[in-house]
Formats: sequence, structure tokens, C-alpha cells
Amino acid sequence: MTTRVAVNIGNSRITCGIFVDSQLIDLTHHISSNADKAAADIVQRASAMRAQEIAICSVVPIATRHMLEYFKNHKVQARQIKTDNQNIITGVYDTLGVDRIANVVAALKIHVPSEAAIVLDLGTATTLTAVAQSGEFLGGLITLGLGRTYAALHETTAQLPNLQFDTTDHEITPLANNTAGAIASGCFLGHVGIIENWVKAVRQKLNSDCTVIATGGYANLIAPYTDIFDHVDSNLTMYGINLIAEEAMDLVDQD
Repeated sequence: MTTRVAVNIGNSRITCGIFVDSQLIDLTHHISSNADKAAADIVQRASAMRAQEIAICSVVPIATRHMLEYFKNHKVQARQIKTDNQNIITGVYDTLGVDRIANVVAALKIHVPSEAAIVLDLGTATTLTAVAQSGEFLGGLITLGLGRTYAALHETTAQLPNLQFDTTDHEITPLANNTAGAIASGCFLGHVGIIENWVKAVRQKLNSDCTVIATGGYANLIAPYTDIFDHVDSNLTMYGINLIAEEAMDLVDQD
């Protein structure tokens, strides 16, 4: 039995997943600004589960340094997954976020057995990553995420309120009749439009069918308002981290 702790350090939160024989059995979250507390919890969980290793994927360097230092001080083995130390996705550029690589690895191995994949990660940033069935990176796109779009609208104007968006609080309509509703619907439907236009443009560029997978904190919120997603998988990144770590362990065993 192989037990691994997968850690995804994102801009807003740190997610910790426990995998036993490739199955995700437990998931916890911490805020990214408190990496030491997250590291302490991860060490405790890893010890309780007798995990063979901790695999870390991060887009926040300072949080990564704090966490790796904590692990080192507590003599806990950790593997940091990086863009340049994985062999599953080819043709990547140096600054490509490793979380995007984890996403497409999981997309290909779980959701796309025989065709190209488009992964939309809807979090602090909204990203699109396209990959061929062979594992070749095809390109992608990045823009401000839905939550930060609301915040930016408030921060750059004198009178518009800062909405903490929830579809239960505001009806999504193309013709809102108050300021809060206009902001809620405008940002939300605008984001849906961005996503749909992105996918349409990518499909035209590739001139082929692609499976579209959505992940990230806003994926389930946005999914009912578009038919562009073939799959919604909130844990896609976590599965990708585990799959990359498994592949790395296999290479070590073969050596």
C-alpha cells in the first residue's frame, strides 16, 4: 500500500490531500498566508497515515520556502514538483505554472483517453491550458479570476461596492435593475463569456475536438451557466500532483 500526501500551494489557499493507492481519501484546506500552520498540520497527518512521502506543487515561492524549511527541521521527506522535473508533459516553457501541468496530467490520465484536453482552472486567476493526447503542451491563456474581478472593480472606482459574490444573493440576469445586481451579473456573465470565447478560439486554432475540464474554486459556481464544460473536477490538481509523484517514484524504482 502506498500512502502519499499531495500539497497544492495556491495564491489563496493551501490544499492537502491524502492518497492511498492512488485514491484521494481526505482533503483539508489552509490559507496560504499561514504556511507554518499548514505545514504543522500536514506533518501530523503524514505521520498519522504513515505516508511514504509528501509531494508539493506550488505557485507561491515564499510559502514554499517556509513549508520546506519546516519539513526539513522536522526531518520529514518532501518532494517538490517543478515544471522542469516532470517528464509527462513536453514542450513546456520555464515559467509555466506547475499547477497547470498537474491539471493537464490529471485531465489526460483520468478524463481524456484519446483526444486533446482543455483545462480551465477558475480560481484567483482564470487559466486555460491545452494539451495534446500525446502529452505535448499546446499553449494557454491567463486572466484575472472571478473573485478578484469583483474586488478590482471596487478598488478602482469611487462608488461601486465590493461584492462578496454568491449566486444565492444576486439573480444573474442580462438586465439588472440596481447597482449591486449590475455588478454581480456583469462580472459573472462577462467571465462566462471569456471562458466560452477562449474555448471557441482554441478549438478553431487546433481545428479539432477537445475535451473541456473545469477545476478551481469557482468551477462549480460557473458550471450551471454554461454548457462548455465536459467535466467539472474540483480535485483535478490534487490528482495531477499525485500522478506526477507516482511517475517520479516509478522512475526511481526502475533505476
